[in-house]
Amino acid sequence: MNDSDTNHVDPMDRKLTGIGILSEAPPSVVRELEGVCSWQRFAAQDVIVDREDESTDVYFIVKGSVKVMDFLGDDQEITLAELSAGSSFGEMSAIDSAKRSARVSSMGDTIVASMPGRAFRTLLMECPGISLMLLKRFAGLIRTLNNRVTSLSTLSPHQRVYYELLRMSEPNPQGDGTWLIHYLPKHEEIASWSGTSREDVAMAIGHLAREGIVGRKHKSLIIKDHSRLQMLVSL
Repeated sequence: MNDSDTNHVDPMDRKLTGIGILSEAPPSVVRELEGVCSWQRFAAQDVIVDREDESTDVYFIVKGSVKVMDFLGDDQEITLAELSAGSSFGEMSAIDSAKRSARVSSMGDTIVASMPGRAFRTLLMECPGISLMLLKRFAGLIRTLNNRVTSLSTLSPHQRVYYELLRMSEPNPQGDGTWLIHYLPKHEEIASWSGTSREDVAMAIGHLAREGIVGRKHKSLIIKDHSRLQMLVSL
């Protein structure tokens, strides 16, 4: 473990309890892994790993959250996932030793523990339950990415924005038939998820508002006609 790493992370925070993928490992093994890992703290928007990096460490998010992203062309950012405390990333490169396929950056004050790829591969062989959990997670990731690819390749920019609004929404707890996005992300964030531009997002939401399909209430977006929004995505 590097001394520079421990200077940035309080000893009380150097715990792997609560890491989902390690839930199948005996507590004694988890405690041993805490000593194997390097510990680092990142500020908002720090790049933890980047595309084409040759590192093979696996990262466990102890505190905070990260964004996983790729790029269309030279500068159009596509958000693939947002991961919070208890999640992990980097397993693919640890398994196949290939270069990183995405950029991962911190979304705020974030503490991660990194495990060498070789140690992670040993862990998979010694704890079959972890291997099974990883396979299930990879299966879910493939299904999600298949849907994203279909969305990016077949939907117009406005339809991709509508799709993301549907994905983020949930039934209004008031039970009035509307759907709600409690805290509507900034247009830049929606553009990142939908593979569009900030201008596309503004125009798409503006169109929905003029048609009476959505409305704003403080920081929330109310979807007044959920079925019509679904129809617009499928046109």
